[in-house]
Amino acid sequence: MMALPQISLRRSILLFIITLSCVLVSFNHFVLGPQLKSVMQDDAYKDIVAMVDRIQGSVEYMLRNNDMSGIRREIAANSVHEEIKYLVLFDEALHVVAASKQAFVGLHISDLPLHLEVNIMDEVLSKKKQIVFESQAEEDTLYALAPINILGNQGLRDSRWGVLVLEVDLGIRQNPLLHQIDRFFWQASFLVALLGLLFWFGFRKTINSRLGTIISAAKKIAEGEFATRIGLLGKDELAEIAGAMDVMAARIEEDHKELVSRHIQLESILRNIPSMVYIKNTNGQYLMANQRFIETFPRIDVATGQTVYDILPKDEADRFTRYDAKVLETEAAISKRVFFTVNSKEHHFFMVKFPLFDSTNLAYAICTIATDLSEQEQAENLLNISNSIFENTIETIVITDEKRRIIDVNQSFLKMTGYAKDEAYGKDLRFIGVRESSAVHQDIWNSLFDLGHWAGELISQSKNGHEYHERVSINSIVNQDNKITGYVAISQDISLEKESSENLLRLAFRDALTGLHNRESFKNNLATATAHAQRTGESLGVLFIDLDFFKEVNDSQGHGFGDRLLVMVSERLLQRTRIVDVVSRLGGDEFTILVTGSVTDAGLAVLASQIIKSLSQPYHIDNNEVIIGASIGIAIFPRDGSDVELLVKHADAAMYHAKELGRGRFSFFDFSINEKNQRLIKVKQALRSAIESSEYRLVYQPKVNPHQCVLTGYEALLRWNSQELGMVSPDEFIPIAEESGEIEKITDWVIRRVAMDKQYSAHLRHANIAINISAKQFKSDSWVNTLRIMHDSSELDVASITVEITETALIDSFEVTLEQLLTVRGLGATIAIDDFGTGYSSLSYLKKMPIDYVKIDRSFVQDIGIDPDDQAIVQTVIAMSHALDIKVVAEGAESAEQIDFLKSKQCDEIQGYYYSKPIELADLDSFILQL
Repeated sequence: MMALPQISLRRSILLFIITLSCVLVSFNHFVLGPQLKSVMQDDAYKDIVAMVDRIQGSVEYMLRNNDMSGIRREIAANSVHEEIKYLVLFDEALHVVAASKQAFVGLHISDLPLHLEVNIMDEVLSKKKQIVFESQAEEDTLYALAPINILGNQGLRDSRWGVLVLEVDLGIRQNPLLHQIDRFFWQASFLVALLGLLFWFGFRKTINSRLGTIISAAKKIAEGEFATRIGLLGKDELAEIAGAMDVMAARIEEDHKELVSRHIQLESILRNIPSMVYIKNTNGQYLMANQRFIETFPRIDVATGQTVYDILPKDEADRFTRYDAKVLETEAAISKRVFFTVNSKEHHFFMVKFPLFDSTNLAYAICTIATDLSEQEQAENLLNISNSIFENTIETIVITDEKRRIIDVNQSFLKMTGYAKDEAYGKDLRFIGVRESSAVHQDIWNSLFDLGHWAGELISQSKNGHEYHERVSINSIVNQDNKITGYVAISQDISLEKESSENLLRLAFRDALTGLHNRESFKNNLATATAHAQRTGESLGVLFIDLDFFKEVNDSQGHGFGDRLLVMVSERLLQRTRIVDVVSRLGGDEFTILVTGSVTDAGLAVLASQIIKSLSQPYHIDNNEVIIGASIGIAIFPRDGSDVELLVKHADAAMYHAKELGRGRFSFFDFSINEKNQRLIKVKQALRSAIESSEYRLVYQPKVNPHQCVLTGYEALLRWNSQELGMVSPDEFIPIAEESGEIEKITDWVIRRVAMDKQYSAHLRHANIAINISAKQFKSDSWVNTLRIMHDSSELDVASITVEITETALIDSFEVTLEQLLTVRGLGATIAIDDFGTGYSSLSYLKKMPIDYVKIDRSFVQDIGIDPDDQAIVQTVIAMSHALDIKVVAEGAESAEQIDFLKSKQCDEIQGYYYSKPIELADLDSFILQL
């Protein structure tokens, strides 16, 4: 950017006067004159249009009255104005009818000194409208043309048109005024110039001399004569400036004296300070060094621009140069412990380097302060260790004075509380544990006063309002005179420890899935409630709830689905109970409700009915709707039991009785059902260890072709001899095994046992063995997997196996059952429907399922010869099955009459006591010999 030339004030004023005069003249010539001319032209336009309109009206009137003399007088009267050059009336042939100059009358427009084009005249005649325009041929001339209606001898029918032309000289109208304005501005410019010159001469005599006095004094102040004063008198602006400069000079003089004093102090400090102090510029040259630095490095000469390379070996000099570069790069201070050797003597210094900035905030130099650590090293090491422990320990540390006002805190305190140091400084030590009551704080100070220390747990609050637990230890600080000088508080955040403890407690007494009380918590609550009821004479009730059909849903939909269903069940239970009632989940799908407060049978019955109704409503999970139910057993203290275990046991027994009634019901405990339920519970418990205790065995009942009297196969039948219960009938334990889920393990054992027996017995090795599969097992394909695994490992020839299923399996889960049967059919097994005729929709599935055999239930076979209806059913089943290419096996044949009837109806195979009871594996040889 170019600098403007410096011009003195005297010359500036003179230049301003000349410029102002030129501006006035230029303004008149280039701005005001054209604007006035434009305004006058606009006025002329308006006057001419008005004049033409008036003349046009007068002329047309006179023409209608054939008053030519009147027209000439009208034209002559309007032509007297000085600016009107010509006023002419033309006919339609453009010959002059009347004019301001009589000589023009009768002439054609082309013979006149008018600068008009014929086409303009034609346009006026054709469009019958006025035209006003400025002449292009000569300046300051304005034309106005208007159409004139000239009537003929016959009136309007003979009318013709002429043109009225008016030529105006605008110069005559405008020039006098413009000349007057020009003369005014020239006079004004002259007057401004004259006054300006007079002002300039006066300025030179007065203001210029005063300014010279001010300038002279300013130069002296600039040269360091701070005692100089201007002393200019007067009340004008220059006097104010001079006065302000005198004040400024006085302050500068005062500041200079203080600066000199500080400089002397700084020199004294630098001369006597035990540390080396020196300053280098950004090029590494020494600018200043104190006496200690010069004593350490006698060869240094600041005035010659020496660098560190002039006083230290290159390796050490390079190291210090890198330090300087880092300070300039980061524009921040650094501190280093440095070792270097000078004159064969090792020096150990603690060095701080920091940048020096100019007024533009640019680093222009580096200042270094280096302190000898030889005498302070040990003390500083201990101090550093203490500081490091203070700042880095995980515990928070707060130090106060004797009045318990905080004077220091460590970083752990700042992190834990969220406060800054300046926010904590000066606060009372009650700052710790702010959530505790005044009584707690009073106990703390009583202990400190009596014992000198206190330890315990407090609840504190961080800056953002977060509460946390901390373990605090506070000790008094005493001096040599055993006087308290302060206190130190050390604390640790134990919130996680507290939370973990609470979680462990919650896990110990709460169900992890539903959040309900768990079995342990239920027992504790029940023990407490019974003890209270015994003291007060009140009663309480226990509802034992078992979900109906939950296992089927859990097996088919998966455990995750089942868990969500259990959570929804727990929510419904809570909705149907009071806050004081204890709702617990014992495990699986078993829940209990402890109801206190002098319960009644009627009240518990209503509650049980509401729960059953609520739990039986549909559940919607992942776009699936499922329906389960509940069976509830109810026991009342003290009527049904005086201790916890007995009360729960009786409620459980009542629940099993409710299930026997048909599920979806509740039952109060009755001692008459206790024995039966106890048997059921014992069977259920014994089933869990039957396989491990080797209590199961298989017996085989033969199937015979009655027509050829040959053995066709066996049905494997399960027998259970419990060590605790003795022989247990399949009719008793199979339904319990199905309900408890043990049936899967049992079936797996049966399949594997059949494989072992076929290998053991030569008579079974190639025989067809029928195995019963429960309808419950089609919820899972574990039995199919067992057959597949044994088939793949050649442990069992599945082609020698017949899978017997009941009609219930067909009805309950047709698609799943069909898929599994097709799988085992693919492995070579044959399929039989057991107990045919006892179901509801058997016939509709015969053509859909891969059925090889139909087994007629023994209830029909045993009535042959007694009940004609049963005989008809047997005959019909045989005929229908054969029509579908399905073989028929009749069960339970015990008499020759039954055998003869079945043979006569072409029954394919017969099984029953007539041929043989179920046979132990070891007795198969003797049976075959007798056959």
